[in-house]
Amino acid sequence: MTSKSADQTSAWMTAAPGQPLTLGRATLNALGPMDVELEVIACGLCHSDLHLVDDDWGISEYPLVPGHEVVGRIVAAGNAVSGLAIGQRVGVGWLCGACLDCRSCDAGEDNLCARPERTCVANVGGFASRIRVDSRFSHPIPEGLGDLQAAPLLCAGVTVYSPLTRLLPRAGRDVGVVGIGGLGHLAVQYASRMGHQVTAIVRGPGREKDAKALGAQFFLDNTDAGQMAAAEAGFDLLLVTVSADLDWPVYMRLLRPNGTLCLVGMPAATITVEIDNLVGEQKILTGSSIGSREMIREMLAYSAANEIYPWVVQMPMEQVNEALQILANGEARYRIVLTA
Repeated sequence: MTSKSADQTSAWMTAAPGQPLTLGRATLNALGPMDVELEVIACGLCHSDLHLVDDDWGISEYPLVPGHEVVGRIVAAGNAVSGLAIGQRVGVGWLCGACLDCRSCDAGEDNLCARPERTCVANVGGFASRIRVDSRFSHPIPEGLGDLQAAPLLCAGVTVYSPLTRLLPRAGRDVGVVGIGGLGHLAVQYASRMGHQVTAIVRGPGREKDAKALGAQFFLDNTDAGQMAAAEAGFDLLLVTVSADLDWPVYMRLLRPNGTLCLVGMPAATITVEIDNLVGEQKILTGSSIGSREMIREMLAYSAANEIYPWVVQMPMEQVNEALQILANGEARYRIVLTA
């Protein structure tokens, strides 16, 4: 496959931690035999982009072009690419490549690769006109998903879909989704479509209407001690989608014996739990990291078939700094998607 290709692209980038993004020219990595070049159509805005801009995790490389919920069309491809075509619409998530040779990759868990290639770390991310990525991490978008609908699923969607499918192999379980935001509003949709009884657990009653519209059967205000006490031993799974530090012993008491508390948000503080939760009641405290290539493609197909769509605010790419500030203020409802 061949088509017109360029070695540079226009991109919104930052030169140092905490600095606003400015429009400039970014150099693309060489197009390898297994790579594709995409013309970006849309890119979702994820809280991880804020962390990367500020280098909160110590992995950012500058100049930095963020963006890892990318929908684009293939405009060029290496000579070893197969199964994809010029003009095809595909999506790219947090990873744009992996070693495909370590134990995790061999097990089909390339999201846990020992040598991951991140889409917007040491690579040009989706806040650009074009990007180049490994074709094996370019996921065909089902016809049932529009560009704006598909973009947030490539990170936020798979982040909540993956633990729900791995940790709950059968329907009819009691699931608590902690937080109704960019991740949580998708988790409620997936869990309800999978046949679980879903409770939205949030701070204050302000989002009860949204939670019910998304498919939650029940609502729990975590600022109400009486409600929290009455819900003890009521859940098989708690999916924590927020990054705030919580009263973890209280949340562990919400679980039944053999229940699981799974983190997909990134709390800043150390988590402390009572040892009897883990030994005497066999409760599990775990986390989940995005999803494998196979899981992403399964999730996209499931989302299209079950009409699971993020609630999206569309903004033009040139308003990226305004969009980042809206996200930082916690005012996004519930995912911002930037369009070219």
